[in-house]
Amino acid sequence: MRCRAALTRVMLVVGLTVGATAVAVTGGAQPAAAVTCTIATTQRAGSVGPAVVCVQSRLVELGFRPGPLDGAFGSMTKSAVIAFQRSRRLYADGIVGPKTGTAMGIWSTVASSPACAPPAGVPDSAGQVVVVTASGSTARVDLLVRGAAGWTCARTAMPGRVGRNGVRPLAVRRSGDGTTPGGVFPLATMTAPNGTLFQFFGNGTNPGVRGRWHQVAWGDCWVATPHVAQYNTLVRRAPTSCTGDDEYLAHVTGAYSAAAVIGANTGPDRSGDRPDEPALAAAIFLHRFSYTSTGATKPTSGCVSLSQTNLNAVLRALVPGQAWFVIR
Repeated sequence: MRCRAALTRVMLVVGLTVGATAVAVTGGAQPAAAVTCTIATTQRAGSVGPAVVCVQSRLVELGFRPGPLDGAFGSMTKSAVIAFQRSRRLYADGIVGPKTGTAMGIWSTVASSPACAPPAGVPDSAGQVVVVTASGSTARVDLLVRGAAGWTCARTAMPGRVGRNGVRPLAVRRSGDGTTPGGVFPLATMTAPNGTLFQFFGNGTNPGVRGRWHQVAWGDCWVATPHVAQYNTLVRRAPTSCTGDDEYLAHVTGAYSAAAVIGANTGPDRSGDRPDEPALAAAIFLHRFSYTSTGATKPTSGCVSLSQTNLNAVLRALVPGQAWFVIR
């Protein structure tokens, strides 16, 4: 699959400084070190990113065992949170919200949301903007929506994943290099094998999108093989003929339960459909997380991924002709 890969190292972003003090971890009896980071959003199993690193580091400082400080809220981190909650007579659900975060000394009362205004480069006609701010293979994803009173932060600080090798500007990336293309891109309109247009597709149920939905069907093959005329288009082929870099959509039932097409290197002027052009990008989607056998989220091979709940909320907000993605 083009948009899935193994977990990589999490890097820290502005607003979070983690400097965990080395302690002998024995399970809750160690003296607490000074707080060196804060969080402002609830963290739970499946969360990823710098806020999870903060939780994990603080657990270590407090004498609990969250596993590696990898920014992935998996079973070991959940167990450590539950142990901490029990030690403080809190409701032991393994979720770090305001009460548990305050007890840990890391909950911030200062909002961490960005200014509710689109970044530079977004057209004045935009009505919705998905801002993806990457740090390594993890990302903070914010949904900005313009209403009668101006721009609002409709959904902020959503944990996301990007390419296993981070983000690289579209002009210098290449298909298969493990990066997500950086830049400002529209919600793309594509053509299905039967000739109908769509912006959203999936193997699951339409979550209520406001554009054209394509239900994945037998033979749906997204061509990612470079230097062919059908590069970065959806065609009909038998599964046995959709091989190599190409993606047979019906085989990706989880991550592609619902998805939006990000307009990176799409349209008639896309680069890579001729032998003399660099293959910049193909099969770049906004889709659901992929998971390891332990429940940790995986980076992608070039897409942007979210939890199913956040994904559905974003997909329902996007309007063709108004929706843009800023990936940086």
